[in-house]
Amino acid sequence: MNRHDFIDELKKRLRKLPYDEIREAVEYYEGYFDDAGEENEQAVLAELGSPSAVSAQIIAGFAVRSAEDKSVKKNWRSAWLVALALFASPVAVPLALAAGLIALALVIVVSAVIFSFFAASVSMFAGSVICFVSGVLVITQSIPTTIYLIGVGLVTLGAGAAIFISTKTLSKKCFGWFSKQVSRFILRGNKI
Repeated sequence: MNRHDFIDELKKRLRKLPYDEIREAVEYYEGYFDDAGEENEQAVLAELGSPSAVSAQIIAGFAVRSAEDKSVKKNWRSAWLVALALFASPVAVPLALAAGLIALALVIVVSAVIFSFFAASVSMFAGSVICFVSGVLVITQSIPTTIYLIGVGLVTLGAGAAIFISTKTLSKKCFGWFSKQVSRFILRGNKI
């Protein structure tokens, strides 16, 4: 390996750094070789070691400098947020848990009410079928009873259909609203 190979390899390994950092490092090592002279090139190469080791030192130095350059304001802000989180946690954690349990209870109650309306509509469908079949079966014994049972069966069928359709619409709106609120809460939590 010679001086030019060393510098080329160093440039390749430093390609992720900003251009000014690369230029500064290359100028430094070019000057180092120039100061040593052409006759001491191999000694300088042995002293410096591999380009990968030199580039690792340069990258580490850049990382340390960039970490030190972060504004003090951000560090104070982070410290305040940590302090506030520590002081608020004895109160905030139980409140968050309670809010989550209340939301879960609300979902369970709404689901139970919707399920009960669906069950009522299904039972009304079954009752209407039974009334209709009973009316047909008693046609030979009493016409007014047949008309009454078929009429009750049709009314029950209509009421069951109305309950089923309105419950279906209501459940879509309730669960749509709930899922929208949950996604909004999750997205708001990711912005913090």
